[in-house]
Amino acid sequence: MSSDAVSYPPGAGASTFLLTVRGTTVPATLEAARKLHNDTAGAPPSVAGARALGDLSHNVFAPVSDELGGELLFIDFWNSLAGLGQFFSDKQVQEAAGQLFSSRDATVWAKAEGFGAFHLLVPSGQAVAGVGVLQVQVTALDRAAEAFTAYTAATINRSRRHGIVSHSAWTRVPNPGEEPANEIVSIDLWTDPGEMSRYYDLSIGFEHLGPVFAGEPRTSTWMSAPGEWVEW
Repeated sequence: MSSDAVSYPPGAGASTFLLTVRGTTVPATLEAARKLHNDTAGAPPSVAGARALGDLSHNVFAPVSDELGGELLFIDFWNSLAGLGQFFSDKQVQEAAGQLFSSRDATVWAKAEGFGAFHLLVPSGQAVAGVGVLQVQVTALDRAAEAFTAYTAATINRSRRHGIVSHSAWTRVPNPGEEPANEIVSIDLWTDPGEMSRYYDLSIGFEHLGPVFAGEPRTSTWMSAPGEWVEW
């Protein structure tokens, strides 16, 4: 498909939205899941259709912990909510997702401003290879912003020595008819999954976050899925 022939949906602009899809796979092995993913979501017509509707990037991650074996995490960035909704309302897309996942949680998030986000350069010869995820309900977004900013101030220098690349926070976008929820997902990107895990084991800075949590946080760590996955 020529890039000159692509027309993007209304609303596609500078603002990006995060889509996280976490689920348990139907295929029994990661290799079988990889092949199915590449034959469906990664097929050239599917990739072209998603990108034409505002899907800027798509990356696949496998769990670091054996306890989460059989799960996958997709992280996509879109710049059109309308295009995202149109894409996932397609029957063929839904059928492909049902072939890959026996159960899944797909959530759209908007960027949370004032939460101490940072984005650093990746050292030469390295790449993003690990993801740390924290998902939690908070008591209030303004208090959470202060707490997450304090957390960043307390941790950024030490975490960089372990290979952190970026830290960002996002608020849940409600589905049509839903009330807005004070729910946050924090995404950390790392160059080394082992160093990422060693850093989190230090438990630095969490005293800033605990007071604004309205429930138990859901945390997980992920690494770039091994093998040749279709990503963009």
